[in-house]
Amino acid sequence: MASAEEPLLSALDIPLMPDYVEDDNSRVVFDTPEGRIIQIRVVGPAGAQKAVEFYQLVLPSLAWGQMSKKEIDSVTDGADCKKRCLMLRRGGEILKMKVVEEKTQTVIYFSVSPE
Repeated sequence: MASAEEPLLSALDIPLMPDYVEDDNSRVVFDTPEGRIIQIRVVGPAGAQKAVEFYQLVLPSLAWGQMSKKEIDSVTDGADCKKRCLMLRRGGEILKMKVVEEKTQTVIYFSVSPE
């Protein structure tokens, strides 16, 4: 698992979008009998749609498979994954990425949890 200095997304094999930085104070990492639970917030200047498009392009090449609407609806926290949100699956884990555009920045919330 990532040390406090190492980017958490890098440890998860998820690239950080150019000009974005991880908010180290937002890190949540648990190991449970079912698998790991990880949350991290990243902040950057690009628009929300640009961020969604970047990750839609990059994540499938890293073996993250896009979940169907039906699959998303069946997941516990899938109901709030509508606009500017991606849910993907890889190796028994679910990655949820929610993008929020604020006045001066774009914030991306990543969470990884067991299926």
